[in-house]
Amino acid sequence: MNDARSRLLYVGWTGHGNLGDDAIADALLPHLPAVEPWHVPHDPKAFAHRVLRGGLRGAGDRAVLVGGGTVVGRRNWRLLLEASGLLLARRRPWHLIGIGVEDPSFQGKNSFSAGGELARWKGLCKRFDRVTVRGPRSAALLESVGIDAEVVGDPALLHEPASPIAPRDKLLAVNLGFGDDLWGHDHERVVDAAAGLARGVVADGWSVRFLVINPKDRPFAEEALRRAAVTGEIRLATTVPDYFAAVGDCTVLVAERLHALVLAAAAGVPMAGLEYQPKCADFLASVGSAEWSVRTDRVTPEILREHVDTLARQRPTESARLLGEVGVLRTRLRDELARIRSGAETAGSLR
Repeated sequence: MNDARSRLLYVGWTGHGNLGDDAIADALLPHLPAVEPWHVPHDPKAFAHRVLRGGLRGAGDRAVLVGGGTVVGRRNWRLLLEASGLLLARRRPWHLIGIGVEDPSFQGKNSFSAGGELARWKGLCKRFDRVTVRGPRSAALLESVGIDAEVVGDPALLHEPASPIAPRDKLLAVNLGFGDDLWGHDHERVVDAAAGLARGVVADGWSVRFLVINPKDRPFAEEALRRAAVTGEIRLATTVPDYFAAVGDCTVLVAERLHALVLAAAAGVPMAGLEYQPKCADFLASVGSAEWSVRTDRVTPEILREHVDTLARQRPTESARLLGEVGVLRTRLRDELARIRSGAETAGSLR
């Protein structure tokens, strides 16, 4: 591998059919030509295979780049980064941009944040030149263990629709899907709430479009429509352009997946969030939409309908406000990208 391509090693959960993590990588890597085009595997056997196939070669010339996702405060990510720093990327400083912090108040099946895990990140975070995070809750969590951080937003906000799409009247978009666990540990409640919402709006003359951004989530959309006993559209949107095309003309979005919310914000579509884990509320707060977050253990069709009706009434104002918030964060993200690119190029020229 030549010197121009061996300065930064991208650590990210990519290539697994998750639109959000792929959207982060796609937003960042074209702007960072010094990134090695190999993504650290999270499976220990795959990591060992990488090391045995020459991963140690050039480790002293590589620094880590963490591109986003809910990373800090998770034991599995800490162990991965420590192993990467020992074996694959020994150069300092490391870089990150707009990462999320696992909130220990949520303990799910695979949260990996129990037992004071967050405090164990203080030394590891010193390897990074700066720590920038997705939202204000992430910054507050780091501050609680003595780590300074700045909110710059989720890197997927760097995506922009190719052209504006005029919104339709009374078109509700719904996205259902979650990771490994959720508040209340009962996704049936969420599907029931979405079904009740769909039934109610269709009775009042709305159309409903379910957006599926991870193929494994399609059964949730199908079941919600079955329970609602209404006719609705299900649209698969597993790339950023497809998602923008699917969400852009909707009046309002109600979404569970984090990056269904992030990309809707990037398109200026008013949204209410089904907060399956704290990271969703963290993002919504970053764009001034905290009031539209509903935890999945508290959600009801009535709460969702109230949010949808309010957002629909003030659709133009809310869309403009949202785009203004996103614009501020995009500027911060672009400034961070420029700083990381400059730092990597300077380090490369000194070798």
